[in-house]
Amino acid sequence: MNKYSSVFIVLQMARRDENVKTVQRAWQEKFHNRNWPNKRTMARLYAKFKRTGSVEDDKKAMATATATVVTEGAKQVVDVVFAADPTRSVRRAAEMLGIKRTSLQRIRKELELSPYKIQVTQPLNGDHTQRRSEFAQLMLEKLQTGEIDVKKVWFSDEAYFTLDGHLNKQNYRYWGRERLEITVVRSLQPKKFLVWCGISSHGVFGPIFIDGTLSAANYRKFLDEEFIPFLHGHDLVQGHWFMQDGARPHRTADVFEVLKEHFSDRIIGLDYPSHFQGVIEWPPYSPDLNPCGYYLWGYLKNKV
Repeated sequence: MNKYSSVFIVLQMARRDENVKTVQRAWQEKFHNRNWPNKRTMARLYAKFKRTGSVEDDKKAMATATATVVTEGAKQVVDVVFAADPTRSVRRAAEMLGIKRTSLQRIRKELELSPYKIQVTQPLNGDHTQRRSEFAQLMLEKLQTGEIDVKKVWFSDEAYFTLDGHLNKQNYRYWGRERLEITVVRSLQPKKFLVWCGISSHGVFGPIFIDGTLSAANYRKFLDEEFIPFLHGHDLVQGHWFMQDGARPHRTADVFEVLKEHFSDRIIGLDYPSHFQGVIEWPPYSPDLNPCGYYLWGYLKNKV
């Protein structure tokens, strides 16, 4: 068996979790023949690779033992392993491949594989993505024509805060001359409360503390009795836009009527265009487009 065939088998064994039957099918598709190595040969070759980091015969492998883990064959296998499962830890990958973690780290460095933090996002389907794209294009056009002044948009949102405070584990560190067992106590089910805020270039309005859950009735009440009177008192309604997301209490006829009365068609909100003409629809599942979502809440929770 030539070196190319050996590397191919090792790659496929790693990619297919050592399932010989699927490796044999891959062999047939690649080389267009059924004269593949038998199960024992494949298993022995893969075991030797995990032991030595090389597909060379034992004599050659022993002669180059210090360099086996950085052969092109080894690098290809490591590349395949992490392409198949990018979340696999270095420890587990090293155990699976039968090589030292330090050697695996070296190979990952040569392959320019870097660790990235996983981000938690809202679930988006094709329709959501299309609506986000259309919204972005429309906003760019209105900003360029001057129809909307970004400094005159009030963005709003709600968020829960816990009475235990917010712990940013990524940034939480301590300085000392030795490692100490430091723990931060948190309740299993901490008490929490809902907060509403509005933010624009003029500053932050709020927080409005909401007792219990948000309903259309209490949402309309603090808009009508607190937020909108504040804006009128500071001349921040005329020419200004108001944005709200698609939370169910935001999307009632009563709430829409209040907003229409004061902001006319200068409103950005989910489902709003189905009630009034001329307004802009907010795309669903888009907290990353709202300054409250991508800045304000994180900043405030780190301060609490």
